[in-house]
Amino acid sequence: MSNRVNQLTTLGVFMLGFLLGGASLLFFTSNNGSQLSSFSLRSKNNIEAGVAPSDHRRGLQSLTGFTDPRSITQKTAPIRLPQEEASTRYVHVGSMCRCASGLLPVPGPIMAAGHDTQIVQPPSIATGRYDAKHFVLHGSEGGCSCIENSGRNQGAETTTDMFLKKLKRKCPNPQYPTKYDWDDMPDLGVEESLPIFVGVLSYESPLSLNGTLHNWLDHDLFRRIHAQDVFVQLNHRSQLDDEIMQEFQESQRLREQQSPITVLGSPEDNLHPGLALSNMCRRAEAHPNSHPNGENLLMFLEKDWNLYNGANDVPRNIEALFRGINALAQRGVPYIRLKQRSGEVKEEKMWKCSSQGFPFECTHAHQHRWTNQPMVISCKWFLRYLEPFALLDDPIMYGCREGFQENRYCDWEEAAQDGRIAWSNSQWVSANLVYPQHRLFVHKEVDQ
Repeated sequence: MSNRVNQLTTLGVFMLGFLLGGASLLFFTSNNGSQLSSFSLRSKNNIEAGVAPSDHRRGLQSLTGFTDPRSITQKTAPIRLPQEEASTRYVHVGSMCRCASGLLPVPGPIMAAGHDTQIVQPPSIATGRYDAKHFVLHGSEGGCSCIENSGRNQGAETTTDMFLKKLKRKCPNPQYPTKYDWDDMPDLGVEESLPIFVGVLSYESPLSLNGTLHNWLDHDLFRRIHAQDVFVQLNHRSQLDDEIMQEFQESQRLREQQSPITVLGSPEDNLHPGLALSNMCRRAEAHPNSHPNGENLLMFLEKDWNLYNGANDVPRNIEALFRGINALAQRGVPYIRLKQRSGEVKEEKMWKCSSQGFPFECTHAHQHRWTNQPMVISCKWFLRYLEPFALLDDPIMYGCREGFQENRYCDWEEAAQDGRIAWSNSQWVSANLVYPQHRLFVHKEVDQ
């Protein structure tokens, strides 16, 4: 409990500005949405991509040479941010998928090859002071499908905008050529793949942890969701905990399913879920594969949540689920529960919020209580709004349950539900899986 997280304070208000240019039409290859580091020019329209750098950066081209007075970059040229060295990173985005009213938009798999949109967004405090964003568009194999809301897609949100239709006029004018058409507009607000980390919390439950880890291994969970690291927090860490983690990592090696794992905790540690989330999100920020602006995702799981194993359950299609989560988290939903909605939430307080063709139900924090059940959260959101409550070390946070005052332990879930944490009076959007069509985790406790 005495473990504190240092808070960084940034002072000052700076204004936007960089004169950017010189973009030429290039083609890229993306590796699971990672940023590109090195490439060799083969022809005007073809580039061979290299491996992603840890800091997601590339040097900017010259900031001179613009003469078009109508250019937005020309207009912002005199406004500059004070910074050490100008740099840029490639941001990989897909195409929008839109359908006529009453149909469900389902994008196809993202193509590895992409092309330069020639959109370079200057650095700003809002988007990352030291990085310009250079957008690379990756289309969908087979394009966008428009299907009926039925079967496995039952419960998904269909388009209801009666005015959504393709452009009918003759466009573009040959006098003003364009690279885009209505069916291939870039979805510039959604990066292909935000870095996702996994956080596991265990308290004196080595047998449950062991069973759960091997259940996840059977489904190759960490590699299928491209987890950048797995943080395992062992509260009251024991020798048996260590033996189980060592044996599990050896099982990964023998099955050629290695994934990065960071084991945390000590015999004295007893981090409540709020502090565990704080610690894991800050470790994600410090990780070499962190998002440069801190836009990391964290899947948080307690030690006893096993994946379902039915033929029609979500683990069979977990890649589609996490593609939907990736987009949902970038469209205003910072808290995605990997379970069905709680029973006390009335259906009329929910709305359908499918993402990338995967069904979700959404509501507000004011309507749906916080739970410690399996979830994916935006670390940037958690650190900004909820971490201060995790750092509040005061007897009021320990509540009235027996032993909690003496041990200075906060029941995070209870504190979020009774109002000590500003959850129920907030309007954050939260999402849930649609049940019974989409089951993912089942509770399986062994240490009892």
